[in-house]
Amino acid sequence: MQPTLDQFLTDRLDEITAEVAGEIAERVPAYTHLSAREILALVRDALAAYTGARETGTVLDAFRALGASEARAGHDVRHFESALRTGARVLIRRTAGAAARLYPPTAEYITVMEQAFTAEGRIVQAAVEGHHRAGRRDGTRRLHTLVSEN
Repeated sequence: MQPTLDQFLTDRLDEITAEVAGEIAERVPAYTHLSAREILALVRDALAAYTGARETGTVLDAFRALGASEARAGHDVRHFESALRTGARVLIRRTAGAAARLYPPTAEYITVMEQAFTAEGRIVQAAVEGHHRAGRRDGTRRLHTLVSEN
């Protein structure tokens, strides 16, 4: 029996995670502070969304939370978004390769790729949205503190 796309990618999760971490370190050296464990969890979530194995709503919430924590830590949104897109390129490449292997270019392959690209866009948007929201809240708190102290 042939594995599902999700099983096929999950079986290679450590290898894919290492590739994502390596690409981010190479392309966005300012963004290498996430631990291997954190990257693994994010890769697992994103792949589950890309393959349709999990509802994207919970995955998007995880990426919004990531964006918010990055904003609170003062990390630049440009580096954050660049790192997300770099990791997404690796995941899209891996998803496409696995889909082509399991489902030679057919309607199923096209459906998988459309789903992966849609998930990638929504994940990056959610993470950047979380970053912006947290940044606005922190800015409002700082402004309130400044005004109330004077």
